[in-house]
Amino acid sequence: MATYVISDVHGCYTAFQELLRKAGFDEENDELIIAGDIIDRGKENIEMLRYLENAPDYVTFLMGNHDYDFMGYCEKFCNAFDNGRFDGDFTEMKKDDWLLNSFVSDKYGTVSQLLINYDVTIEDFRKWYNLFKDLDYYRIKEINDKKYIIVHAGYITDKGYSRFCMKGLSPSYLRWGIEYFYMWARSDGYFEGGMNNATVIFGHTPTILDEMFYNDGKVWIKRNKEKNCRFIDIDCGYVYKDKFANANMAIIRLEDEKITYLEDKKGR
Repeated sequence: MATYVISDVHGCYTAFQELLRKAGFDEENDELIIAGDIIDRGKENIEMLRYLENAPDYVTFLMGNHDYDFMGYCEKFCNAFDNGRFDGDFTEMKKDDWLLNSFVSDKYGTVSQLLINYDVTIEDFRKWYNLFKDLDYYRIKEINDKKYIIVHAGYITDKGYSRFCMKGLSPSYLRWGIEYFYMWARSDGYFEGGMNNATVIFGHTPTILDEMFYNDGKVWIKRNKEKNCRFIDIDCGYVYKDKFANANMAIIRLEDEKITYLEDKKGR
């Protein structure tokens, strides 16, 4: 049995499935952990949501910031429907962008995509809300005498977070608490986060965009010597492939830390 980790599929279902096949993922014996952001930005969000609905036992989904936001949209839809604010088949919303945007910001167009292109119902939104609501923020695995912490953005211990709080936090951290760190941390995930003698595997920050984590679309790996903690960023920004030639999708197998890329580009 092997354990595979991927992050930030972002509605790229076909590429996601292709990468699983390329990596040699065995549905009968292997475990898959998806470290957040299964939707938004991409074109196959409905496919990823249906995959979430029917996920087999070998798949674990973790909460990402895009998943969290979408869960909020679902909750608003359900509450508005229960209060008689719109019709159940979304006919009014499909004709009126203002009505839609009065319920959600729909920053990435995912909700509009679902409503206009697919026969979704209020029960779909109820189901998606409940599925996302039950997701964990992180998972810890012990493999070959190594400790791996899989999280969407950043991991921090309770003691580390208390020390972090003493330094002064942004309003977002003050409002959301440690869960905000799990979903949104970037550079502070490295400088403030981690755990002694462990490896943190995360996504959230594409290695084609951010200066600190930039690695030309390859997986970014760095060690914090003080904590003896490694940090591995596996978000290689595939959803940006139309804008960036070096964008890629990566998956890591924890037993031997083998990394497989969807696209074998020069230097891989």
